[in-house]
Amino acid sequence: MLDQLKSGDLKKGDRILSENKLAEFFSVSRQTVRKAIYDLEKEGYLVTRRGSGTYVKSMRKDKENIGILTQSLTDYIFPFIVMGAEEVLKNTKCKSFIGNAKNDPVFERETLERWMDLGLKGIIVDPVVSATKQANVTLLKEISEQIPTVIINSNLNIQHAGTLVLNDYDCGSFAAKKFIELGHKRVAVIYKAVHKAANERANGFIDTIKEHKQILLYELPFHGQETSDEVFNLIMSLLSLPKNNIPTAIFCSNDLVAMQVIMASKKLNLDIPDDISLIGFDDADFAQALEISTFRHPKQQFGEKAAQMLLKMIEENNNGKPEKIVEKAEFIERKSLIQKK
Repeated sequence: MLDQLKSGDLKKGDRILSENKLAEFFSVSRQTVRKAIYDLEKEGYLVTRRGSGTYVKSMRKDKENIGILTQSLTDYIFPFIVMGAEEVLKNTKCKSFIGNAKNDPVFERETLERWMDLGLKGIIVDPVVSATKQANVTLLKEISEQIPTVIINSNLNIQHAGTLVLNDYDCGSFAAKKFIELGHKRVAVIYKAVHKAANERANGFIDTIKEHKQILLYELPFHGQETSDEVFNLIMSLLSLPKNNIPTAIFCSNDLVAMQVIMASKKLNLDIPDDISLIGFDDADFAQALEISTFRHPKQQFGEKAAQMLLKMIEENNNGKPEKIVEKAEFIERKSLIQKK
């Protein structure tokens, strides 16, 4: 029946045969016919009018399938990114496949390869472990040469891919200057070393602090997940130093790490901000409740912008010059900061 719709044998407004006649014509059961009609209605090809019959509603072309692949899908900022992209795509000819890389480069690779086999018209990717040799940079380069590709939250320097990132380095530098302005002499940065954006934030912080020789700096990179025992134990070790050595200000590469700092501080009877000033990143939904000073990731707008970039690339047949966009993250100051006496 779909072939008849596409070929023009059935035109908009035509009434299709009854379920009985369709079952006889295609030599299938009425149940199969009923399901096929339901699916075609759902896709927008048919409309059923009670007491009248089922009619051809639309002769629209097939949807163009695109993929949206994020590091995670169920928590933190990632659902909002997907929501933003979907908001833009819902009124277009594009149908989206949503993928969860589960913070696993192997799973990410398998998903991308499977999508390419399906013939997707374009992809938006928030890559995992983007600062390591495990990153799927070579595969993403190959894909970007074949179909429109937008990479978000990591600048992988892929010529044919669009890139959408935040001013991560500048934000790290701003956090350092904030601590200096507040009079802190012992500071720390805790960051996920396997991710490009986290590295950029840490580098901005470290470079700025190192301009001030009198400030003691602790650098704590980690490789696991932010909510892991590895990260919690790392923070516990830092905050268990002799009192005169404990940092009085900590910058975290995201709010999940900042939350771990809060938990460790409570366990050691340290107060935020009286003992430790704290800055996170992303302005996660729990950051306001915990009074974490942080940089606001425009997550939903990011998804919208990424989708707009991809649609433009699809329209240009991937022949235009890919956009490289750097958005500014807004600093949100809350009660986790204090002037050092």
